[in-house]
Amino acid sequence: MKHVDGLIESSRSALMDWAVQVADEFQALGPLMTRLATPEVGLAALRLAGLILAVLVIHEALRRLTRRRLDAVIERTATKRSGARPVRGLLTMGVVLLRGALTLGLAAAVGVLISFAVFPDAGPGGAIATAFLRAFVTVHLIRLALEIFLQPEHATARPLALESARALHWQRHIMGVVQVGAYGILLIAPAIQMAAEGIGQLVAGLVVLAVALSLLRMVRTLRGAVRQWLAASAKAKQGGVLSPILGVLAPLWHWLAGLYVLIISALAIAAPSSVVNEVLLASLLSIALGLGAGFLGHWLSVLSRARIPIPARFGHRFAMLQVRLRTWLPRLLAVGHLLLGLAVIGGLLEIWGLADVGQWLASDTGQALAGALTGVIGILLLALAAWLFSVSWIEDRLNPETGHGAPGAREKTLLSLFRNAIAIAIITLAGMVALSEIGMNIGPLIAGAGVLGLAIGFGAQKLVQDIITGVFIQLEDAIHKEDFITAAGISGTVERLSIRSLGLRDLSGTLHIVPFSSVDTVSNYTRDFGYHLAEYGVAYRENIGEVVEHLNVAYERLCADEDISGEVTGPLEVDGVTALADSAVNVRVRIRTTPGMQWAVGRAYNRIVKEVFDEVGIEIPFPHMTLYFGEDKQGVAPPAHIALEDKTNQET
Repeated sequence: MKHVDGLIESSRSALMDWAVQVADEFQALGPLMTRLATPEVGLAALRLAGLILAVLVIHEALRRLTRRRLDAVIERTATKRSGARPVRGLLTMGVVLLRGALTLGLAAAVGVLISFAVFPDAGPGGAIATAFLRAFVTVHLIRLALEIFLQPEHATARPLALESARALHWQRHIMGVVQVGAYGILLIAPAIQMAAEGIGQLVAGLVVLAVALSLLRMVRTLRGAVRQWLAASAKAKQGGVLSPILGVLAPLWHWLAGLYVLIISALAIAAPSSVVNEVLLASLLSIALGLGAGFLGHWLSVLSRARIPIPARFGHRFAMLQVRLRTWLPRLLAVGHLLLGLAVIGGLLEIWGLADVGQWLASDTGQALAGALTGVIGILLLALAAWLFSVSWIEDRLNPETGHGAPGAREKTLLSLFRNAIAIAIITLAGMVALSEIGMNIGPLIAGAGVLGLAIGFGAQKLVQDIITGVFIQLEDAIHKEDFITAAGISGTVERLSIRSLGLRDLSGTLHIVPFSSVDTVSNYTRDFGYHLAEYGVAYRENIGEVVEHLNVAYERLCADEDISGEVTGPLEVDGVTALADSAVNVRVRIRTTPGMQWAVGRAYNRIVKEVFDEVGIEIPFPHMTLYFGEDKQGVAPPAHIALEDKTNQET
């Protein structure tokens, strides 16, 4: 309590002393003006006015000149396709920043040269000229920062959702407050303090009060709009780290901003200049850090929602690349937001002296952690890039419209296998290298993985055999989907083909799942071509030459059949008589057909052969039944007792 009383007493005493000093300086103001009314002072004032006018004119001239040149670049970007709108906005932002930096830098450099020329000696004139240049640079740096967020001339690059007229209004209003504060505190008050320190302090206090009132009025005007914006942002980021923070700030932000303005104003008026400078510097750095982080965060969010511009030829070949990028880019940008938030927290702790973040980063622990984090992020990015490249290449191979044609089942199966294998390999390698980067010894992990793989290999021998056999069957191109094959004693059409089994649909409609480990031999009936192979039996009395001749006639009719002729790809091959059977002479023929159509061609040819043989009377033997009643020793057959029944009379 005594300390507080002492502080109040010292403050009251200092205030009384300052009031007396101001009163004395006002009384001595007449003689002071008389002393300043000299040719030397007038010449210095003219030089200072010329410096100020030259800097302002040069800056405005450069600003208009660069606007005409660089705005042409912005207009050319406006004609690009709408899919590149975020990139257009960033380019516009870069052009605006470049224009502002060039004009400000050149005008300040010219001002420094003129100052050295007209005020070669370190005196009051040179000090005031330096104060003007400092205030000028401060004002236009703040103006440049406002242009980044408001952009009254270029709506496509404006981060804030404001109309152009509204943005221009707030830029002019804020710049008015900034000009009053910067020129009043950095130029007018120091210039007056050179002659009358108390009056200069009074002017600085009045300027601070005017700026504080303007800021409080601005906070009051914007409280509703900012509250809605914060609430909407909290709702949009629901589930994120910032959501609860924004939700708490939404109804309280104007009270916190007003309290901050009052504290800074009180310190600027009552505290020593060293304290005020430190607080103002920390405040400006904090605001700059927050604005910069907000700017980066906004454009990261815009890019995460934007459609990545991919050249048309790549977009046609890699149709799913855009989808994958839009899937992964928000995740990468979320990591970027997290790192950005950590950087902002660290920067604020460093700025306000709450933690020596720079020294900790320079320490061995900090460097090790930063290096490990950077290495892990780099490894993950390289792994993601490798996976996207491999998947896109496989997709290009599977795309039937890219010039390679539609891939077969074999290629689809192998590429799917390779895609999974590549993904597993990339994840394993990236995980191992990332663990190594953070300092973990991966030797025991590799040994453990080997033992585990060995155990799995022994425990799943059948599965491993299925997969290995399936891989070699696929590499040898033995089976395609829709082929008719015989495998493991089962014949059917291949409906499903995977890396460890195949599905066969037989003629009765039953689906058989056959593991590759049970497949010893594969008979494929639909590869390259097929043959209708048949033997036709004729009676022993028939002339074989005539039989062969009429088999050729049947073949000619087969080739004339529009429904089946397209499946016949070779001449009739007559192998001749293959057997003298018990009741027939067998003649074998063969007809080459398209793959899988040998059975259809055979059915059609059998029908025609039957028709031709019937026309010319060639007998096709068939089994006959003979009734034998037996006989006695004298060779006489016993009588056959046959009973006839007249069903007609019974019915009547």
